[in-house]
Amino acid sequence: MMNRIELKQEAKGVVRTAAVSAYLFALLYLALTELLQGASVYVNGDVVLYMQTYFPNVPIPSYLYPVALPTTVVTLVAVVCWLLRVLLQGGWVLYHLGVRRGEEMPYATLFDGFGFIGKLILLNIVITLYVFLWSMLLIIPGIIAGYRYRFAVYNLCENPDMGVMEAISMSKAQTAGYKGDLFLLDLTFIGWNLLCSLTLGILSIWIAPYIIQTNIGYFQEIKRIKGIGWQARPEQPDDTFRPTDPFGPEL
Repeated sequence: MMNRIELKQEAKGVVRTAAVSAYLFALLYLALTELLQGASVYVNGDVVLYMQTYFPNVPIPSYLYPVALPTTVVTLVAVVCWLLRVLLQGGWVLYHLGVRRGEEMPYATLFDGFGFIGKLILLNIVITLYVFLWSMLLIIPGIIAGYRYRFAVYNLCENPDMGVMEAISMSKAQTAGYKGDLFLLDLTFIGWNLLCSLTLGILSIWIAPYIIQTNIGYFQEIKRIKGIGWQARPEQPDDTFRPTDPFGPEL
């Protein structure tokens, strides 16, 4: 079993020492994702449906009613919003992986997932499909599947050159024997998640970086224990003499 207390303390330290504020980065990420989610909900008319269901006696402002759009346009908007959220999720992970390595990650990192957006999209589709198929058996197998593929996006973001199925298979190997520990980790964040909900998500600006850094800490520790996953290799000094180097010093 992992030492959750130590890993959480480490995560807090990593967040505090980020060269580019993890809290401002979280604010940018959460604001953009909520904007995209809101656009998708609006064109589908779900806001009006929600108001009619839970607040039937409250008058609905006219601006909450979506403009009548063809089904194809509504579907297109929903798909585009989902694709952009996948892109932002990749940038969110890339930022925190870089911060964990002590690198300075600018705000533009949020869009760095564009370089391998195709793999990010395919990875999300495959994981969603797998979890859905396992959930058709019973709820518990679906939950277990979610933990099985938990580190797949971390693997892909650490090494975008790997294949989608390789990232998934690596996650399966990494989480084997640790799914229960990861479940207990999630339970420890229930209180924080409830507080975030009560503050309409505002508290997430401070809590989201802490949670993802704790998860990345688990990820890195499992990689170290099992020896499964991408490992950063030390850079070779540029002045190293190589006898076969055609650009080396003349003899």
